[in-house]
Amino acid sequence: MAFTISDCGLSRLSIFNRYESFSPQFLHRRPTLIPSTQSPRLPVIQCSLTNSTGGKTLKTCKNCKTQFDPSLNHPSACRFHTAHFGGETKRKFESVYSGGTMDTPDSGRVFQYWHCCGSEDPFDPGCTAAPHSSYDE
Repeated sequence: MAFTISDCGLSRLSIFNRYESFSPQFLHRRPTLIPSTQSPRLPVIQCSLTNSTGGKTLKTCKNCKTQFDPSLNHPSACRFHTAHFGGETKRKFESVYSGGTMDTPDSGRVFQYWHCCGSEDPFDPGCTAAPHSSYDE
């Protein structure tokens, strides 16, 4: 019987990436052996994010792109925007939306906002609250 190594921690290269978020609990986890019927020459590494208490698998939300525990999901767990963050020139924005005169100061400046709610903050957490939705559903 062959065994494959399941290493659910971060790869050594990703530890040095300071922009990647990680949980320190995965750094000290020992690899576990999983029985496999695969050839010993071509081991299969099965990796899934599981916690040490119940073996629950974390899923990735397709709306907010964060990982979540399905057992802790609730109706307002996810915050996201329903449209894109983009912009228009101030001239076009004022002429279309408020009857502008097309000769306003800074009319060539790009006015950026979330098209669903009008917020100008690109890091706004979201205007819509809903339960997390995974790619598996």
